[in-house]
Amino acid sequence: MLEAYCARRSHVAGDQVTLHLSADAPRVQVTVLRDGRVPQPVLSKDDLPASRHAVPDDVVANGCGWPVAWRFPVPESWASGLYRIELSAGDERAEAFFVVREACPRASILWVLETNTWNAYNFYGGQSTYTSGDKAYASGAPRVSFQRPLPPGFLSLPENAPRIGDLGPRDKILPYARWALAHGYSPWTGAASWGQWGRRFQDWLEAEQVTVDYATNADLEEFPVLLDGYRLMLSVGHDEYWSWGMRDTVEAFIARGGNVAFLSGNCSYWQVRLERDYTQMVAFKGAVDDDPVLGTARARRNTGMWSHRLTQRPENRMTGLSFTRGGYARMAGATPGAAGGYTVYRPEHWALAGTGLSYGDQLGAAHTLVGYETDGCEFQIEYGRPVPTGADGTPGNFEIIGIAPATLFSHDSAPRGLYPPGAMTDVEVVADQVLGRHDAEAVQRFVHGHAVMGSYVSPGGGTVFSAGTTEWAYC
Repeated sequence: MLEAYCARRSHVAGDQVTLHLSADAPRVQVTVLRDGRVPQPVLSKDDLPASRHAVPDDVVANGCGWPVAWRFPVPESWASGLYRIELSAGDERAEAFFVVREACPRASILWVLETNTWNAYNFYGGQSTYTSGDKAYASGAPRVSFQRPLPPGFLSLPENAPRIGDLGPRDKILPYARWALAHGYSPWTGAASWGQWGRRFQDWLEAEQVTVDYATNADLEEFPVLLDGYRLMLSVGHDEYWSWGMRDTVEAFIARGGNVAFLSGNCSYWQVRLERDYTQMVAFKGAVDDDPVLGTARARRNTGMWSHRLTQRPENRMTGLSFTRGGYARMAGATPGAAGGYTVYRPEHWALAGTGLSYGDQLGAAHTLVGYETDGCEFQIEYGRPVPTGADGTPGNFEIIGIAPATLFSHDSAPRGLYPPGAMTDVEVVADQVLGRHDAEAVQRFVHGHAVMGSYVSPGGGTVFSAGTTEWAYC
């Protein structure tokens, strides 16, 4: 057994990184690398003393509490980025991570990594926000600690690992799930990992010689001035879990003219609270009625959907889009035979400049751009082109570039075994939290959605582009 984690996810030069580990072996080999197209080793230790530590019964909510095994400083020479810590002892292997952010911007772009989502899907200790005893998927453990090891697959995956969405024939058994179970990974790693989206997007940035600074989700709340000095913020992949403070920081940035590219899907779907000095994430989700803030002055900080009728702060006010109006695509029974691309309705949009695309063309079908989880908005067709109604919170000046069919999982379309008996499906949970009921008529208002790609400009001049899909990094 060999497992490890870092006490904090984000550091600036001069900080001390603390590595916590548990191992059967008395000595462990450790290498710290800045990840990239060619990972760069920056520090190593060949004989780190180690010992085995018990896993507390409350590890899911409160973390491992293991002692510090190694402490090292972050020098000025380390560039901003994601740093992987590779550990080995005999045949045992493990990984941990931390992010180096800049105290003052060195680049004009800040990429905020979706570390909250990694924590939500981390099942170390037997529970995640998706699985907990007889509750599953939308109602797992309501409190999850960041101070736990990430299981294999979260930080790196083999080159032959499949994507989580279906790229070939219709398949109720997801290709990633089949591959993961055959190779000793959890199927959940395909839904939330640096290996699925971040590493691929980082490779593209480096190939194009685009320099960015890095930060983590919690940094947006802990440091409200984090975006000062940047022209553009990036969200990439599966950026699902956002706190109130995160929203405040990003929306203030947009309001004063900052630009954001949400190259992600299922973005800012669940509200969370970051507590215990940012080491614990609270996410009641489908069990939001159990959230203790309900019935108090802080009821809007409940950890249900951002589109929850009590919260009154739908995510599309920030991103332009919402998963409640999108859903799954090219996945199990959710639009399994769809084209996988966006049908273009506004080829004149600045985002398509130089592409040669025309009205009605497909964008990204060859790479299954529209897959896994997608975001959309309520719209109507005017003179042959989609226009947002604004009724769900999408800004009135949001320009829809392209759309593609998507659907929220029902018992008919979901992968087999996803929902335990008696559990509400995705579409029922959406209807229940948005409308306060999940009868057949309510469900029909949400079950047929669309992935949407588009942009808007804030009154303060900030441009927001939303890709509407988790799969942007694959194109």
